[in-house]
Amino acid sequence: MDKLIDSPWFLRITALALTLLMFFTVRSETSTDKNTTTTSDRQAEVIHDVPVKVLYDDKNLIVTGVPQTVDVSVKGPLALVLQTKAFKDYQVYLDLSKETIGKHKVKFKYKGFSDKLQIQIEPSTIDVSIEEKVTRTFKVDPDFNESQLAPNYFVKTMTANPDEVTVTGAKSVVDSIAYVKAMLSGESGVTESFTKEAPVKVLDRDMNKLDITISPSTVPVKVDIGEYNKEVPISLNVKGNPKDDLNVKSLKADTSHITLFGPKSELDKINTLPVDVDVSKLKKSDDVTVNLTKPTGVTKLSTNQIKVHVTLDNSLGGSKNVFDETTNNQKENTSKTTSTVIIDNVKVSVKNLDKEQYTIDNETTNYVSVFVTGDEQEIANITASDIHLYVDANDVREGTNTLDILGSSPSGTTWKANPSSIKLKISQLS
Repeated sequence: MDKLIDSPWFLRITALALTLLMFFTVRSETSTDKNTTTTSDRQAEVIHDVPVKVLYDDKNLIVTGVPQTVDVSVKGPLALVLQTKAFKDYQVYLDLSKETIGKHKVKFKYKGFSDKLQIQIEPSTIDVSIEEKVTRTFKVDPDFNESQLAPNYFVKTMTANPDEVTVTGAKSVVDSIAYVKAMLSGESGVTESFTKEAPVKVLDRDMNKLDITISPSTVPVKVDIGEYNKEVPISLNVKGNPKDDLNVKSLKADTSHITLFGPKSELDKINTLPVDVDVSKLKKSDDVTVNLTKPTGVTKLSTNQIKVHVTLDNSLGGSKNVFDETTNNQKENTSKTTSTVIIDNVKVSVKNLDKEQYTIDNETTNYVSVFVTGDEQEIANITASDIHLYVDANDVREGTNTLDILGSSPSGTTWKANPSSIKLKISQLS
């Protein structure tokens, strides 16, 4: 016996046994956590995020209020608990196939668990709502934050293609739809037109996103970017004197108007573009190419050159330049002189809007500038009240509508609005 105790192998085996005993003792005391408890051969586990399957007539009905997952508490023999957790061949479901439209309190069911296990689902019951499934078509309203544009630029038009989407969901949710928007995002400092794919979002009147099926879920949106501009008439002035004692009889440019680009505050100060035509090198009637100078504050012109046809004669014998004199005496001439004036702040009214079906969001009065052309004497006293402009809202649809400006000016004159169209944001009354 003493020899056995003194044996190195006996000491080694004894030490190993004590070590194993201490290891399993400590492990049994510390192995439990918040999801697991063990008593002899029984164990409890909480299986988190178990998917929920719903059985119902999904072709005609919509069910709301069902969580995507639940937690399942499993208690029973250790081997079965571990097997269940490992193989996941179970299912938690709601059987609503015999329920009617309305609100119901229903209990979760399960299958695939061993009969020897105790099963508890959290939550065990829930309130659900069963509604009629409806499908409708809505106009898409492109939405772009214009603060992303570079200074002096604006959005001319935005077009979604397709411009309609199909929305499917519970009737109460579909009835609450107020806006269907294609939400564009991008980098700041945009100066050029672009086309980009935009996600479609469906919102209620409080701008809350609705849980609903949209087809297609994204649409390409074309954004036409423009720089602030203003069209003004050109005013021709004679510079210098033609050779050989000839006189300037008339000046006629190949265009009567030009478009200026730049900050709106600067463009509002400009009503005409003076152009000096140098005739000092002319010996006969001819075309003169004139390089245009940008007025202060203007970033660019629609064209940098124009052609002016200069007509010369010597009918007034000895006068070097009678252009100014001829201009001053035009009113005395028996033939009429055509001129153009700019009338600012002309009101644009809205006609033919079905107010029982639609309303204008954030309705404001629109004003535009109008170029009026006609006999100089007849247009001299024209005011904004003499011009009647409107847009025809007979065919508007929900969303942003770009409508051409229509109207009339006094008899014997023609007019052109700048801009030539306005945008109306229309909402459908519920």
